[in-house]
Amino acid sequence: MKKLFVFLCCLVIGLFAHNAVSARTTVVRFIVELPGQGISQDSAVYIAGSFNGWNAKDENYKMVRIDSHHYELEVPCFADRNYEYKYTLGGWENVEKTIEGKDIDNRKFSSIKKLKIKDAVVAWNVPAPKKEAQNPLTGMLSKEQIAQMMQMKDSITKNLAPVIPQLMGIIQKVNMNLLADKPDPVLGKQYNGEVIGVVSQILESLTNTLIKVTDVLTPEQKQKMRDAMKNSTNPGDFINMITNPKAAPSGN
Repeated sequence: MKKLFVFLCCLVIGLFAHNAVSARTTVVRFIVELPGQGISQDSAVYIAGSFNGWNAKDENYKMVRIDSHHYELEVPCFADRNYEYKYTLGGWENVEKTIEGKDIDNRKFSSIKKLKIKDAVVAWNVPAPKKEAQNPLTGMLSKEQIAQMMQMKDSITKNLAPVIPQLMGIIQKVNMNLLADKPDPVLGKQYNGEVIGVVSQILESLTNTLIKVTDVLTPEQKQKMRDAMKNSTNPGDFINMITNPKAAPSGN
């Protein structure tokens, strides 16, 4: 038994020593040159690769600024291992690209002692700006139509101003009743009725105003809105179109 114990101890120590040797590390120094005018001083460059799980904005792999065109970083790696990596500005939507704006292959290196890598980024990916959906009424409304719509919008805001606090007060009473140790079902029904009454009042006011607003539109403008609403899945788009027209006056 004693011999077996000694044998197992030697085996464990041997395995530990083997792993310690095979897992030795080294430091790789990266220096990267940036394209064009470089980047501003408050921007950052990151290196992402198989050594950090391809995290595009790992603060531990944020490079150190030398000047507007050059950044550097020392990265700890396991010795004699193959790695892949790329440079980013903090996200894969801002990863390095070819001069033509195409994807590049992963950069590669094998970690050896005192390895220094000098790279040059020729271009960054620049995401196309998102296009805002254009109001179909833009450029079609006259000055008079816009004035009338804005007046109606102000009117509905004024009419709803005292109603909203009333609704919130009722909802507060509903919540307090629900949170009671023994919620009162009679009060619950009463409060629900009050909520329905206030909401109905709000909907009636909105509907009446929207009817007045659409009466201001010409048949052509209404057709434009119908066409736009065919591709819409949000009922609120209708209200946005007619209560928030970003239209440039067409004259008149």
